[in-house]
Amino acid sequence: MRAPDADLEAVQAFCQRAGIPGHVCQARRIGLDHETTEQVLALIRQGDKTGTFSLPWLIDAGAHAPTGVGMHIVLVNFSGAPQLLMRVTEVWKKRFGDIDERDTAVDGSPVRDLSVWKPLHREYWGPMLARHSLEVTDDMPVLVERFSLIYDAQQS
Repeated sequence: MRAPDADLEAVQAFCQRAGIPGHVCQARRIGLDHETTEQVLALIRQGDKTGTFSLPWLIDAGAHAPTGVGMHIVLVNFSGAPQLLMRVTEVWKKRFGDIDERDTAVDGSPVRDLSVWKPLHREYWGPMLARHSLEVTDDMPVLVERFSLIYDAQQS
């Protein structure tokens, strides 16, 4: 998700400390609340979560910036402070109903099982889509984004 509450100056400074021009970094927050956002950040730091998911429908609606290989993404905590700098290394498109274990393998181990992943993401994306008069369907396109961690605020 785009992180509208991210401190853009802090994001740009964070990118520059990591050696990346700040204007090429996109800020995102992953998580429903403070607790889940911190869990996601910890899973990435541990190397357990190596990717995330985006919805082309939200990109088309302007609620999310486009994703592509080589893109730099700054993950912020729930308060909007930059935490991790990621580089997108691979992107593939699937229908929500066709998401399988290969796709969910990039997510954190607590949610990789399809019986957990699908209901969780229906709940996560449902309200975002509803704001645009859309809903989660099996035909909905999903972008699977594999990334690599390139800079961690806790390591600087």
